[in-house]
Amino acid sequence: VEAFLTGGELLRVGATGLRVERGPATQAPAAPRATAFGTVIGSSEAMRRLYPLCARLAHADVPVVVEGVNGGGKEQLSESLHQQGPRGGGPFVVLDCNAIAPNLIESELFGHERGAFTGSVQQHRGVFERAHGGTLFIDEIGDMPLPLQAKLLRAIERLEITRVGGTATLRVDVRVLAATRRDLDREVQLGRFRDDLFHRLAVARIELPPLRERSGDVEVLARHFWAQLGGNPQEVPGELLSSWRDYSWPGNVRELRNAVARRLALGDLGDALLQEQGAASPETTTVARPTASRGDSIAAVLALDLPLADARQRIVAELEQRYLDRVLDAHGGNVTRAAAAAGVTRRQLQRLKARLGEPER
Repeated sequence: VEAFLTGGELLRVGATGLRVERGPATQAPAAPRATAFGTVIGSSEAMRRLYPLCARLAHADVPVVVEGVNGGGKEQLSESLHQQGPRGGGPFVVLDCNAIAPNLIESELFGHERGAFTGSVQQHRGVFERAHGGTLFIDEIGDMPLPLQAKLLRAIERLEITRVGGTATLRVDVRVLAATRRDLDREVQLGRFRDDLFHRLAVARIELPPLRERSGDVEVLARHFWAQLGGNPQEVPGELLSSWRDYSWPGNVRELRNAVARRLALGDLGDALLQEQGAASPETTTVARPTASRGDSIAAVLALDLPLADARQRIVAELEQRYLDRVLDAHGGNVTRAAAAAGVTRRQLQRLKARLGEPER
């Protein structure tokens, strides 16, 4: 299924022979000089290489899937794609699949007529209608219930909807952008996401890197948020910036903004309060990985009073890290055997290692 090639191999595919030869090394083109796209800010090479793609997609009236971890700025990037394109003067309507009860998502998508179900005392326009002439942004689309995915696919393909409890067909002019923290390729393989909907949405894909992979952006963003929240960006303490640069930022850009807001509002008092609560923060620790017992680490996450999705992400990240360390150690660092023991492909284990920042073994 998978193999590493060095050049000179001959592969047989039926009656066809494919010879693999090593080509001359080529130098990657220099990253563009832009340091922002719309309201998305970042001067790291990882972000600068994304901006030309974003600029082209902003003017292409096609669906886009934005992938990345929680707090990484997926909604902000999607809104920038809307604002920088021809639909920028139209509405930008958000549907968050995590914020709505599953039995209400259909009504929120397509609207409902009065009396369509208990409690529907008046007609309701769904997000497709409200986004007419603009952009519909579906956040965490990977969490949409499977039965609704077929109805969403039909609406996107035909640009027609019918309100719940209604019979009239309504035409809509909407561009759909979607975001997810999930690996949609894997969700399709597991049967939790429709492949036809995936291929209809993923005309283009943008993967936002986590903040820990955006070298140099912590300081840029910190000064930006400091000014945005009313402070003087030149007065950010140097030792504070240093501690922020060394932190792994599991909550990404959202966590950094919260850290800046806390510092401006409470000063050193905010650090003391976090220490009393036993909560990790960029000001109180530079350790990237939790080392406390499972019970202690869960309690520390709960003490942060995060939204459920963010709390779940932190706990799952710790579980994945510990599992990865354990399975690699058990197999002497051999990725192939570790992947077989974990019940995943070698490629999936390599992607997990890369996402967690695991050093090469």
